[in-house]
Amino acid sequence: MNKRILLPLLPLFAVSLSSCANVNVHHAIDEYILQMDYKKDFKILQLNDIHIGDKDNRKLHYDFIDLTIKDANPDLIVLDGDIFTFASRYTAEELFKFIDSHKIPWTATFGNHDEQCYFSIDWLTGYLNNFGSYCLFKDIQDDDVFGNANFAINLMDGGEIFETIVIMDSNRYYFGSYFGYDYIKEDQIEWYENVINYVSDVKGEVVRSLAFFHIPFAEFETAWTAYKNGEAGAEYIIGEKGEKVSCPKINSGLYNKMYELGSTDGVFCAHDHLNDYAINYNGIVLSYGVNSTDRIYYSETMMGGQVITLHEDNSFTISQIFHTYDEVVKNNE
Repeated sequence: MNKRILLPLLPLFAVSLSSCANVNVHHAIDEYILQMDYKKDFKILQLNDIHIGDKDNRKLHYDFIDLTIKDANPDLIVLDGDIFTFASRYTAEELFKFIDSHKIPWTATFGNHDEQCYFSIDWLTGYLNNFGSYCLFKDIQDDDVFGNANFAINLMDGGEIFETIVIMDSNRYYFGSYFGYDYIKEDQIEWYENVINYVSDVKGEVVRSLAFFHIPFAEFETAWTAYKNGEAGAEYIIGEKGEKVSCPKINSGLYNKMYELGSTDGVFCAHDHLNDYAINYNGIVLSYGVNSTDRIYYSETMMGGQVITLHEDNSFTISQIFHTYDEVVKNNE
């Protein structure tokens, strides 16, 4: 495959630690849940690793993203982390207004680079909490759950819960026993379990769900290895593996909890720009999306977006959209 790779951008300043929720106020689970209407063949567009910054040719990137959105014609857009790198508040507001201008419901979670900006994660969280319009985002900033983007969206069909979209914050950097990518904390896993159990009780049966967060857990590597070794329980679905899975060194057990609860059918991550594969691993699809700009590092043949189509029987299919920046240049001539 013909690739052009740019070197990863090194941080220029210290990373903020403001993303920790440490005031320990407990909130009822239903406070974390939003809702929107489901319709037949509901399409979710996953956009990954946009990495918009102040010094970028932002119009070029917006025009590129616009190609993907128009091609997908989704019912919901998920910005799956690393939305910004070295961006100001002005640039953040500009990008979100651009996404909102498509008049399509959208939501977001955060990645490790989203605090390497000229604003704090807490500011970003508060801004999205109050955005309104087509934005579906609700983080409770004074809660006892670690992170800054933990909430759920119930898709409603005729007043009944059809599916739950779980958004989680995979956090940013870890400064404990090692320095590296952070992990989803145990209290977040407990929160996830409480969400699934609460929604299932309301529905009267185990709710079908999908989960979105930025940094993959270790089972993404395990699933690919199992597939390559021909092991039972690892079924290839789509995509390529172009780099090692950049997961945290600590595995806090979210995959095991998902398997135990039997609700989540798919997990959708970002973070690794040269991975866009999906493997059904023991009944849970572990899927990267598609790198959605050429920022930081990229493959010319792996940029665009991923569409998850939810069908009436709660099954889903995955398709990938690819575009090039040459298309944007030609369109603008």
